[in-house]
Amino acid sequence: MNLGYADLARRLEALDRPIPVLGLSRIERGERRVDVDDLMALAVALGVSPTSLLLPDTGDSDDPVTATGIDGTAGDLLGWFRLHTPSAHIGQPAGRRFVRDAIRFIADARPRWDIEGLTLEELPGVGHQEYAAQIAQKARRSDGNDSR
Repeated sequence: MNLGYADLARRLEALDRPIPVLGLSRIERGERRVDVDDLMALAVALGVSPTSLLLPDTGDSDDPVTATGIDGTAGDLLGWFRLHTPSAHIGQPAGRRFVRDAIRFIADARPRWDIEGLTLEELPGVGHQEYAAQIAQKARRSDGNDSR
């Protein structure tokens, strides 16, 4: 998208979340922090998902990335944003990624209405149907009991 600061500032003003041209310039240079409301408004104004603005620009999913508190690959970070990959798995080799952690993360991070219809195809890295059933079962527990 070839959008200048002035046009973006006008779009943000129309969304009742004004950020002046100077503020936009400072954001792009990393000199101004962005709060969640800014992030949402910027995403709407640019016609993208907030996730798109949070992901580093990389050429490949295996490219290394760093985000606050996380060092891993671009694919791992995107998996975390998509609620597939627990943060504990980011940057870890396959032998240190445990299915039980993924089950717990997916069940805790996603809303119940989203979990109940999950299929294995939507859960990268989960290779057995019983894991999808465990996720759905954990999500349906209304008492919050996490016993295994």
